[in-house]
Amino acid sequence: MNDQLYLLTHGIPGVIAGIMLALTLIGVSGSIWGIKRGLDGGEKILRVTAAILCLVGIGIAGYVVVTVEIMNQIPECVGGGGGCAAVEHSSYSRIGGIHVSIFGLIGYTMLLVTSFMKGDLARIGAFFLALFGFGFSLYLTYLELWEILAICQWCVSSAITMTMLFVVNTSRLIVFFGTGESNGLAEGVEDPGPSSV
Repeated sequence: MNDQLYLLTHGIPGVIAGIMLALTLIGVSGSIWGIKRGLDGGEKILRVTAAILCLVGIGIAGYVVVTVEIMNQIPECVGGGGGCAAVEHSSYSRIGGIHVSIFGLIGYTMLLVTSFMKGDLARIGAFFLALFGFGFSLYLTYLELWEILAICQWCVSSAITMTMLFVVNTSRLIVFFGTGESNGLAEGVEDPGPSSV
């Protein structure tokens, strides 16, 4: 356990730790604000918070995809250190020949789409996508700390982002499931009900 604590405390410079803290604050404060607002615009706050986090995640995953797959380089660790290179050179950086950042890019994009959608199906879809992404991030973080013994700042930043997306989308599902807009109609349009013909 001492090795893992050392990796976390020495593998993540202050600037990156500050960015991770900011992402955590965005996710937590957006969730609290959305829950407190309730039916008076609370879900919109959660959807906007999710969209912001998704754009951050797309930026992180996109950088890694472009660097690794297009430029054929190793992602640079901000502030030095060789953790990103060690993780990239490990056998865990690819699944079935596909770089894990591509899965992240797809996941964040799908979550971004659900953040623009209303209704219970969107809430359920966003929850399960975020749950899968959160679980996958936990697995990758476990591999870094206990198998690879190196920390990639991009991976940890993505894991924090996905964790906050899980918090936001769980809040969205629990608080707003079964509330208005579940029929997919636009705001202000009333359901005419069954036809009398």
